[in-house]
Amino acid sequence: MVDDLVRVRGLLSGISGARIRRLSSFHSGAREVRLRGRGMEYEESRAYVYGDDFRTMDWRVMARTGDAHTKVFAEEKERRCLLAVDLSASMYFGTRYGFKSWAAAQVAAHAGWLASFAGERIGGLIVTPAQHSEIRPDKTRSGLLGVFHHLSRAGISPPLKPPFASRLNFLLSELNRVAKPGTNIVLISDFLSIDEQTLQTLSAITRHNQVSCYWIHDDCELEDWPAGHYPVLTEQGSIGLDMAASDTRDWLKQRQRDHRQRIESLCTSFNLPLLPISCNRDITRQILQGLGL
Repeated sequence: MVDDLVRVRGLLSGISGARIRRLSSFHSGAREVRLRGRGMEYEESRAYVYGDDFRTMDWRVMARTGDAHTKVFAEEKERRCLLAVDLSASMYFGTRYGFKSWAAAQVAAHAGWLASFAGERIGGLIVTPAQHSEIRPDKTRSGLLGVFHHLSRAGISPPLKPPFASRLNFLLSELNRVAKPGTNIVLISDFLSIDEQTLQTLSAITRHNQVSCYWIHDDCELEDWPAGHYPVLTEQGSIGLDMAASDTRDWLKQRQRDHRQRIESLCTSFNLPLLPISCNRDITRQILQGLGL
């Protein structure tokens, strides 16, 4: 699977760096404003000199050495990109072409390579039902390859005993902890567990970072289901849905509409660009069309 994600680079190689940096239609100006927040990163500590800003005092070094020191900051030259991939149990599903988890990995590869072409440091956060992985942004492409290896290990097979609670909120809490101001965050999920905590955490993240959302879905989550009897696994156990009954069809349609409205309302509330991605069709074509490339 790592080889498949690496090969995505060839599918995007014809796109110029200048075009990638002008992705204003989707990234809402993320390439025009280099950074949000301080825009500076710690470089070293040196002996205090009269006139230095008192707010930059390095109290830890001062306590250790007994001499006054001040922090020296360097202007940040490269933007950080974090690929945040939600692989909750609901992502291990697909009716044709591929699982949603496979589509999420492909989206991460496309977004990662585009960010790499733009000169960004790539890192990632990957959350599965059983564990989570953090890959720190790196100046080289080793950060992106690290994301690929963790996605490969996550696999496309569902866990043996998947928890029913989504891990989306846990992923967001980790993002809020590790993302430095000015980070370009690519959030990839099916967003099936949006709740009040999701809104609160995302509000804190978007205050100092640029967030782009990719909504991974199967077409059956948007379309009418063919008539038939479907077994469905819930927290209460297995139940059957009779899609020949009109009240069941109406109930399912309403659930589908409500879910899409929650996602769109979430992104509208925080002015986040949203790109729906179907796991039933070619990922490259959807991304290039969605980004206007």
